[in-house]
Amino acid sequence: MRGGTAVRSDLDWLVLRPSLLVDDSAVGTVSLGPAEFHGRIARADVAETLAELLHEPRIGRQILELDNGSTPIRDAVSSNVRR
Repeated sequence: MRGGTAVRSDLDWLVLRPSLLVDDSAVGTVSLGPAEFHGRIARADVAETLAELLHEPRIGRQILELDNGSTPIRDAVSSNVRR
């Protein structure tokens, strides 16, 4: 969809923007939010974060950036739920 059409639609959407993907071992902690520093992140941590996001129905209609961090993935996802 061009021109921000998805943003203005009634569809539920989520954009996840991970930092540079690397093949390092997963650490299980991330930094997730609307404006995060871009460094490097293990592909396995991105996959785990995506799985958590898919199972959280209260997250949607936002753009989140993902990087290495110190917050457990489940907690990072929960902190981005829009109430």
